[in-house]
Amino acid sequence: MAQIRQQAFLRLRAPCVELSSTALKFKANQVSAKAVLLALEPVYQALQSLGNENLLDAKLAEYAFFPLTHIFNQSRQFPSSVLELTVKCVHILVSQGWRDKIAPEMGKQLLILMGLLVSPSAGQHSEPATDELKVAAFDCMSDLILQLSKSGADVLEGPGERRIVDQLVYQLLESMADAPSDMVQRSAAQALFQLVNSITDRPLLASLLPRTVSTLVKVLRPSTEARRTRKVLVAYLNLLTILLKKVLADSAVSSTSIDMVGRTNDDTIILDEAWLEATVPQIDIALVQVIKLRTHDSPEVSKALLDLCLTIIEDCPQTLARSLPLIVETLVVLCRFSESSEANAALRHIMISRQDVLDVLKAKFYDWSQALPRVMQGNDDRPKQHMLDQVATSFLALTDVSDSMYELNAAIGSILVDGISAAIASTSTKSSLVNEAPYSSGADLIPNARQAERTFAPVVLNHQSQRGSTQAINKLIEALKDHQSAKAVTRSLIDHIQDPDNNRSLSATWLALRFVQGRAGQLIDMDDFIMGESSPSDLSLSRPFLISDLYAMTLPWLLESSESYNIDKADWRLIAFSLEALVLQATQLGSSYRPELVETLFPVLTLLGSRNPMLQQHAMTTLNLLATACDYASVSELLIENVDYLINALALRLNLFDVSREGLQVLSMMIRLCGAKVLPYLDDLIGSIFGALDNFHGYPALVEQLFEILKLVVEESTKQPELLAIDSGTPPKDQRITQSNTSTFEDIINDLQARKERKSKTDDEHEQITSAPHRPWSSTNTDNHVEDDDPQHEGEGEGAEEEPPAPADKSNGAAVSKAHQLLLNIGQAAGPHLSSPSAKVRLTLLALLQDLCLLLEKDENSFLPLVNAVWPAVVPRLVSSKDKSMHDMPYTIQAAADTIAIICQAAGNFMSSRIDEIFSDAEALFRQTYESLSALKTGRFPHTGGNVQLNNSMVSSEQSLALRVSGEPGDGGVSRYSVDTTSRSSNVQLLGALTGLFVSILNNVRVSDDNADRAFTLLAPLLDSRFGEQVRPALVNYNEDAVWLLERQSKD
Repeated sequence: MAQIRQQAFLRLRAPCVELSSTALKFKANQVSAKAVLLALEPVYQALQSLGNENLLDAKLAEYAFFPLTHIFNQSRQFPSSVLELTVKCVHILVSQGWRDKIAPEMGKQLLILMGLLVSPSAGQHSEPATDELKVAAFDCMSDLILQLSKSGADVLEGPGERRIVDQLVYQLLESMADAPSDMVQRSAAQALFQLVNSITDRPLLASLLPRTVSTLVKVLRPSTEARRTRKVLVAYLNLLTILLKKVLADSAVSSTSIDMVGRTNDDTIILDEAWLEATVPQIDIALVQVIKLRTHDSPEVSKALLDLCLTIIEDCPQTLARSLPLIVETLVVLCRFSESSEANAALRHIMISRQDVLDVLKAKFYDWSQALPRVMQGNDDRPKQHMLDQVATSFLALTDVSDSMYELNAAIGSILVDGISAAIASTSTKSSLVNEAPYSSGADLIPNARQAERTFAPVVLNHQSQRGSTQAINKLIEALKDHQSAKAVTRSLIDHIQDPDNNRSLSATWLALRFVQGRAGQLIDMDDFIMGESSPSDLSLSRPFLISDLYAMTLPWLLESSESYNIDKADWRLIAFSLEALVLQATQLGSSYRPELVETLFPVLTLLGSRNPMLQQHAMTTLNLLATACDYASVSELLIENVDYLINALALRLNLFDVSREGLQVLSMMIRLCGAKVLPYLDDLIGSIFGALDNFHGYPALVEQLFEILKLVVEESTKQPELLAIDSGTPPKDQRITQSNTSTFEDIINDLQARKERKSKTDDEHEQITSAPHRPWSSTNTDNHVEDDDPQHEGEGEGAEEEPPAPADKSNGAAVSKAHQLLLNIGQAAGPHLSSPSAKVRLTLLALLQDLCLLLEKDENSFLPLVNAVWPAVVPRLVSSKDKSMHDMPYTIQAAADTIAIICQAAGNFMSSRIDEIFSDAEALFRQTYESLSALKTGRFPHTGGNVQLNNSMVSSEQSLALRVSGEPGDGGVSRYSVDTTSRSSNVQLLGALTGLFVSILNNVRVSDDNADRAFTLLAPLLDSRFGEQVRPALVNYNEDAVWLLERQSKD
């Protein structure tokens, strides 16, 4: 052992001798302060190394301290860096050298020295101490005080040492309040903590109490000017805790009858009742400021504040009794903010052991309950969160330790209803502004339905300013749901649903829904089955019973909404909540809920016609969840399975002249969601629609809605044509009209010989006497016309079918399907209404006929009679200029042109005579439109040159083909290169539709040669326009040589 000490001494001797020599040279101005610093560093390293190895003792400490005294004696001449390293050396000597064997006088001198280094006296002119020097000095002070207290000597409690204590406290408090560095603040707080903890003289501590508490309140009060770190706040709170415990603890007060502190001026402090009564109110005021840290987000700060609260409750219950409500409230807040369960466990332990704390918490709970509605009406969201959390925490704590469970359960239900209703009432204006959104049509809702939305949008408390309080409410509900009283609270909430006040009913329903909603996949509460025998009252609190009661109470809102003629007059939020309750009940019952769909499905569909987009979306989400809950594959299957009930309900409405928008919207959504699969079930309903059209034909708006539904039926049919089973049983025929070959002289001779041979054979083999005719002469004439020997007439006879074929005999051919017949009926009903005064109705019907033609063209036996029926009504829409009583808009004429083009494509040569009849009017319309565009813009096409006209006779044969190029348009055609077809004006669109019509005529209908030539003449100038790709194939198919000449002439 002696050898180890000898080695330690040898390691320390050389640097100490060098430091002593250098310090003396510095005193004689022979070396600089930097040389002293360089000599000091080996001493510090040697002390640090020996201290870590636990080789220092009191004698080595005294030896090493001697060269350090030279530096302290000249401290005013050394920079802070030298003094800082010197203080660190002293710190090592105190903590690991002298330890608790340090001499009291030595300790006092070192404390005074450290204080002088931190705050030089007025007569000294040294530079201010740096933060690093202050930290080193305060750390050294802390260890000095600790070692002195361990020695058992009351070094700082004598009459002569009070000045030293006062000076130290002043310096430490000043650094705590004003130092910019958090390291200085924390070191000063730790040193003062050790000082307070080491003093056993209560009157001395009482004399330090006012100044210390005042400074602590100043530094602990939340402020934007000086932000303290969490470690600093923890140090300050620990200091306040130990000070209050040593001065105001009940045990300390009771053990001291009269304590006096002698002053040099014979001043005395008597710690009697008067002093206590004067001190306690000031402490209570200080605590009001300090406990504002209870909302601090640091767990360390919360833990330090919890220790302060527990110290006051457990150690100062009598002296600080007036602060008990404040401390209990702080404990409740800490239970909410603290991440660990320590605060909750401490609160429950105190409530069990202290009846006064339980009484205070009960009083606080009812006070907060009364204040909750008022707070929830405010605009600031933070107080709402705090109040909700305090109510929840106090309720959970009271139910854990209190015997009055029933009263508390009833109270919390009423409290929550009052608070949420106040929040709903205060934000009704904000919510109305937020929820005002454009009305969504059925077509807009379908994409959302296909996405299978499975989450209800929030109905209440959905304003952005309520986000924080809403999260607090949800957190409260989740906490209560896991508590043993959750079912009783839910029952209390359900009992409040029938409250006459609308907002209270809303809040009760919303809360009840939140309470009964289980987590993902949770359908049954296992607690309901764990108990062996249950009383009826226990069963009424089970989750299935609670959901059923909630469903039964909210279902009338949904049913009444479907019976009302104006859904939007009722509070849509109640209806939305009834939908959520319906989904809960369906989820609970599964496929067993299907029979109840007879009562609830139609009202849900009715809500799709609401003007409230939130309610619309709620209804759509309900359908998705309802289909899943009842084990349907999709919403479409759900509707198909219940289509009979839905169709009957809708037909009953229509038959009772109930043509409200909601009912029509139900039908519209059914058709959109189910598609063509629902068509076979719509025959009776379509008949009711036809009846409504007959009864209400004088109401254009209603007629528009009804035909929109019929158009929707056709549109959905086009998406799944395979379900309609429309087929004539014969392969489709190519009706495209092809170019006829030019006859040569040899062909004519061969044809004449063949005619002569055929006539001779007929006279010899089939000569017979014709009896009286047995069929109409017109038919005979037609047959004779077809059998004419002229090949030109022969061709015309093949394509000139003037009347539609008779309807197919159902006994001879397969009967049309239900869906097929339904579409035919729709088409037949469209014709008479094409003369409606509503332009929208006419436009809708024309679009409907376009889709119908594409669907029904496969079965000529049913399609051609339909064309024959609607043709007289369609034609006036194209050439209505002669009808002075009605003027169609350009978009209606355009739709009529498109419709006739599609009819020509579908019916083919059946349209020959009909097209010939209207050809002149259509041509005039084309020229009028073309000329109106010519007057607006010229020279838009890239080619330059004069105007090109096509002679009416130029396309009749290749031999008579001729081009005329001149500067003025002639009578045979329309001017070329003078029309702007690149814009999107109505005339350009109309010209495009008319172009499509004449292209369809050339491609599909065998018209007279004269009309075909005129069509060619009209379309030829458009070869270089935007319609060129559409026009050129038709012209080439009709007369390729003429097109070639036109293009060649244009290039030349």
